[in-house]
Amino acid sequence: MIKVIIMTQQDRFFIPKNIQKIIDNSEVLEIVNVECKSSLQNKLSDFIKWFGIFQVGKMGIVTVLRSLAGKIDKLFGYKLYHGLCGVEHVAKKNNIPYKVINNSNSEDFYKEVKELKPDVILSFSAPQVIKEPLLSCPKYGILNVHGSLLPDYRGCMPSFWYIFNEEEYGGATVHYMSAKIDDGDIVAQDKVYIGDCKSMFELMERTKRVGGDMMVKTIKALEADKLERRPNIASEGRYFTWPTAEQGKEFRAKRKRLI
Repeated sequence: MIKVIIMTQQDRFFIPKNIQKIIDNSEVLEIVNVECKSSLQNKLSDFIKWFGIFQVGKMGIVTVLRSLAGKIDKLFGYKLYHGLCGVEHVAKKNNIPYKVINNSNSEDFYKEVKELKPDVILSFSAPQVIKEPLLSCPKYGILNVHGSLLPDYRGCMPSFWYIFNEEEYGGATVHYMSAKIDDGDIVAQDKVYIGDCKSMFELMERTKRVGGDMMVKTIKALEADKLERRPNIASEGRYFTWPTAEQGKEFRAKRKRLI
């Protein structure tokens, strides 16, 4: 069975489900929560600027309730929510080592990965650009799932931009990571209808589910030596940065929501 390290950031709704899918189909050596300046949980002031206090407050309440559910789930031996209320809980439920780091490219983390000898590192929304020598450390490199149909919608928060641009279809892409953002070869991609999504939460529920399923297929293909790659040509798609305050106002004016 293929040996995996999972790198991610804290999420209490979608990513734990995808991590469980990987656990069910591989040997997960460690789950790493990268908590840094660019982690979504550290962008509260930006979220207020983009979505307004009411929407951010609503998201905050839902997140707190989900966090509380995770603690109750833990007390009951993960029989209620099956460890899916947080990254730390899905790790604990499956008896997998879990750690929080603030620098993916630190020498200490590189040495740890080298000692664990994973076949591959899988990234689910890991919030930092990974550099050498970590990129080349695992036998099969590092695979990332991005919430768009690359090479289009590269960059920051594609869920926002898909809704902002009122797209009919979105999707997810599994690709090799390189030193550039959303740049490496594409190994899997799937499209999903998003035309009826009024909130980012709705959209992410669809695209992250698709991304998790594709990552499972990818590691199975990798294990069977049947993984196919195709170029991820940046010039054929668009790159998006974080929204501005004005774009946040326009998002709200279109009656679009965070949740």
